[in-house]
Amino acid sequence: MAESARRSYRTTMSTRLFIVLLLAAATSSHASDHLTPPTSDYLVLSNATGTVRVLDTKGLVLQQNTTYLPRIALVDLSPAELQTLLESKTAYASLTSFASPLGANEQGIAIEHQLQQTWHQGTSLAAKMQTRLAILKDLRDYNTEIALVSGSATAANQYALNGVPVNNQLNDRAGTVVLAAAQVEKTQLNQADGPDGQLAAQQAQENYRRSTVRVEHANNLAVIANSQTAGANQQVTDHLANCATLATRLAGYGITVSAVPPFTPVPLLTLQTEVDAERSTRTTTKP
Repeated sequence: MAESARRSYRTTMSTRLFIVLLLAAATSSHASDHLTPPTSDYLVLSNATGTVRVLDTKGLVLQQNTTYLPRIALVDLSPAELQTLLESKTAYASLTSFASPLGANEQGIAIEHQLQQTWHQGTSLAAKMQTRLAILKDLRDYNTEIALVSGSATAANQYALNGVPVNNQLNDRAGTVVLAAAQVEKTQLNQADGPDGQLAAQQAQENYRRSTVRVEHANNLAVIANSQTAGANQQVTDHLANCATLATRLAGYGITVSAVPPFTPVPLLTLQTEVDAERSTRTTTKP
């Protein structure tokens, strides 16, 4: 019995040791595959050398000393140069970073998956990068338009509130003008009553003149207030239309966002996986 227990114990310990070694090997392998983000922006191309300053849908901008070189379109770079570009800190961030006031959530996970699909569907590295940059720009513009909707709506409400007393004043003064005009008409009929009638007519005319000046001033203020409200409301309409347009364009890439109000901002996205896979699976060659 004792010998049997010892054998069972040795077998159990051997099995556990084997599992530990397997886990250690897997962890070691995973760590070796992990790529740290680039830390340098110095880039050497076949026809230009400098520091990467911008990578967007319009292309690449390098700085050489104090001079910004002309933009270089991604399609004008060789596969090796594009691979080298992925090792630039700025270029890497442009392809993998998406900040948002919203933290990561289920919508973000879905969008990340859709972005991975569009990346893998690219026919070349240049196409993958160009499409990714275009999508991220639209997503940022989408979030900006949503923020502008809120800001414009707040402004429109405030302008409308400010316009209430202004429009009330206009209505009151317009009513005063009507009464003053009626008084002028009445005193004109009584001018034949002598000096008193004539004085009353003059006073009525002066009161009417002052009333028209005041109502004109009130009307100018009301025009300004109402124009501000109308302008802010138009901005709300425009920003909502821009959100819908961007949502349609993103759908063309296979990216799903809210297409009708209320529009929901795109959350924080984690996009390094496919770019790091591209960095690790392609052979880096100097141009």
